[in-house]
Amino acid sequence: MRGKYTVGIILAVLFIAIGSTFYFIMQFFEDNPTQAQPTGYITGLIVDMEDNGSILVVSDLTVEEAKDLSVQEAIDTGKDATWFSLTMDQRNKLELYDEVKVGYESLAESYPMQGSAKTLEKLNE
Repeated sequence: MRGKYTVGIILAVLFIAIGSTFYFIMQFFEDNPTQAQPTGYITGLIVDMEDNGSILVVSDLTVEEAKDLSVQEAIDTGKDATWFSLTMDQRNKLELYDEVKVGYESLAESYPMQGSAKTLEKLNE
């Protein structure tokens, strides 16, 4: 009986140590200041979301204007329109018509522009 208790304690300590290691590694890579930082930012409303994890951010629109316009009309009416690809973690925190500030490293020269979001901040919480 004593041996089973000792093995159980050792396994519990081992699982806690492994879990803590993974947690701290993930925190390091998420908050690491030596990682590439965004070179630019766009602030605007999310006017479209796709299932693949992309969002369309258009600046200079109010929520009421965005709700009354189609996606193409919002692109034509707003100042800057950009498709951003997101991680699933970033995507799960967002809803349509949220106001966001998106940091990016580079954008493709198309209209609407396209890029990957490095940072994402929800402004209307």
